[in-house]
Amino acid sequence: MRNFGVILTALFLFCGCYDNHNEPPTEPFSMRANAKVEAVRQLCSNGCYNIVSDIVCVGRITSSDRDGNFYRSVFVEDETGAVEIKLGTYNIATQYPVGLMVALRLKGCAVMLDNDILQVGLPPQSFDTAPREFEAQEVIDQHIIRSNSIEEITPLALDIPSLHTSLCGRFVRISGLHYVPLADSEGNSEYYRFIDNEERIIFAYISPYADFSAIALPTTTTTIQGILCHESVGGEMGQQFVIKPRFADDISDIGDNI
Repeated sequence: MRNFGVILTALFLFCGCYDNHNEPPTEPFSMRANAKVEAVRQLCSNGCYNIVSDIVCVGRITSSDRDGNFYRSVFVEDETGAVEIKLGTYNIATQYPVGLMVALRLKGCAVMLDNDILQVGLPPQSFDTAPREFEAQEVIDQHIIRSNSIEEITPLALDIPSLHTSLCGRFVRISGLHYVPLADSEGNSEYYRFIDNEERIIFAYISPYADFSAIALPTTTTTIQGILCHESVGGEMGQQFVIKPRFADDISDIGDNI
């Protein structure tokens, strides 16, 4: 009976710890930034860089895996840029909802530009050159400090001519677009082509595993918001700017956003 009681206690403590990860912290948020994301980005000029100094950035969560278009990572943005955190876990939206303020403690991490997106993870293995996913919650908690502050975030309003690789990873919005389907030979079926009034191109990426993969795209003037990427869309198109929406309503009739 004593052993049974010990087991129950252990299970209770385990469940309590698990639940605590899904609840906002109650203690005051005392972390302060000593660096901006833009400055961290500059560290990657020669490839993957291992951080050994006490660098702390503070920003807000801009992405969500709730609807399946993001997978095992989360994006954090301050006023200078954005970074993708390679968490390596699931159900991220529960612990890190959109708009949550977090501090990134980067000492002991590695940073790298991947398709012009700043990524943070653990230092790579000796046989690799890219940051590793954190995976273990205990390690994640050492490097991502949550606050209990959640605010609505406003995307950076852009047009296609103003896009630049330095903006990759940021939460953006582009209006005045029209959907133009790709021919079978043109590209990957997960990419959806949109053009502006000057026939300049931007793509939206929707994973076949996303909850809104069967979305009926607007046939009228459209607004798209989401995380800006720069990547190959397949076929002969090469690298293109791509917006990765988080939710179905990130692609909407322009009247919804006036």
